[in-house]
Amino acid sequence: MKKWMIWILSLCLFLSYLLWLMNVDVKKGAAEYEQNHPPVQTSFYNGKASILNDGKSFYSSLTADVENASQSVSIHFFIIRDDEVTRPFFSLLQRKAEEGVDIRLSVDAIGSDMKGRTIEGLKASGVKFLKSRSVKPEHVFYRLHHRNHRRIIVIDDAITYIGGFNLGKEYIGKDPDLGYWRDYHLRIEGGVAREASLQFDRDWKEDGGKAKQLTEGKSTIRSGDSQYSLLFSTGGDLEGRMIDWIDDAEESLIVATPYFIPTDSLMHSLKRAISRGVDVRILVPDDTDAWFTKPPGYKIEKELLEAGASVYLYEKGFFHGKVMIIDHQWADLGTANWDPRSLFLNDESNCIIKGKKATELEQLVLKDMEDGRRLSFKDFERIPLWQKGLQYTPKWVFRYF
Repeated sequence: MKKWMIWILSLCLFLSYLLWLMNVDVKKGAAEYEQNHPPVQTSFYNGKASILNDGKSFYSSLTADVENASQSVSIHFFIIRDDEVTRPFFSLLQRKAEEGVDIRLSVDAIGSDMKGRTIEGLKASGVKFLKSRSVKPEHVFYRLHHRNHRRIIVIDDAITYIGGFNLGKEYIGKDPDLGYWRDYHLRIEGGVAREASLQFDRDWKEDGGKAKQLTEGKSTIRSGDSQYSLLFSTGGDLEGRMIDWIDDAEESLIVATPYFIPTDSLMHSLKRAISRGVDVRILVPDDTDAWFTKPPGYKIEKELLEAGASVYLYEKGFFHGKVMIIDHQWADLGTANWDPRSLFLNDESNCIIKGKKATELEQLVLKDMEDGRRLSFKDFERIPLWQKGLQYTPKWVFRYF
């Protein structure tokens, strides 16, 4: 056997062993972590909310709330860029810290790319800064893949933000490859903000920080426009909850997500809903920021079309919202995608909405469907050959991308 053949075979064997070792470590690490970090769902609180589905309106609202903060600002994002969009926001945080406001800023240790000098400048101004879920030797592969995908913002323990936006120029449509960015975020005033603050504290302490003393908050919301409950999860239980939600649907189900790689159990649940007459509609982006997530979705989307679902491709730009709306009555909006990473590995933050705000959310998502096109069987005939082959990639692989 030629040397190059031996070398290639050896490399393949090594990579196969490494993949096996990683998979074993991730499963074991996830089981241990989930045992000590069960999902947390809060009670329902009356509240007043705004739905923010445009990056500029999200940044404008967030900046105004930070500007008006008098006691504390707690912020965690999965991704924070270090660019011309975020630098003015960093300056605002520095100024508020110098004014005496307690500013805590957390970013995922791998997801964000803030420069060292930026971080040091924030700290020098009094901003408390942490990197979340740093990689450690024990269960190193699990630690590498377990990311804090949440977005939690709490202003004066009275206002909270939950949703899909991160901080960076692409989120206001300044990435020439992705173009316009559609996402969904909630700004909520009410008692639920204190629950968000408690979860931020839990994460902050786990990442090495000191919890702050919870204040009374300035919110006086007693009735509000709807009711809100927060759901914080780390793998495992999230899939089961989603199945229960789908199984409870009687009339309609809308799923909007940027990455659509549901598990077999979720697929069975969707098909059961269709078979009992539920109007199932799926919205996914036509173009994506993660090309490798598209091919496995083709086979799934075709199966759902054959079962009787409607699938829409968003064409106005890139769609990044994570939304479920059931029976026109209640909705789920947050950070969890329909993919193995969100279902089994990442820390996620979602909000369950009951009332008029769920109806408003549904109308906005239906408008997004109008800004796209309905998928047909002919579309599958135009899939490039190399992508057709990738349709059959095992779903567990996508836990790691």
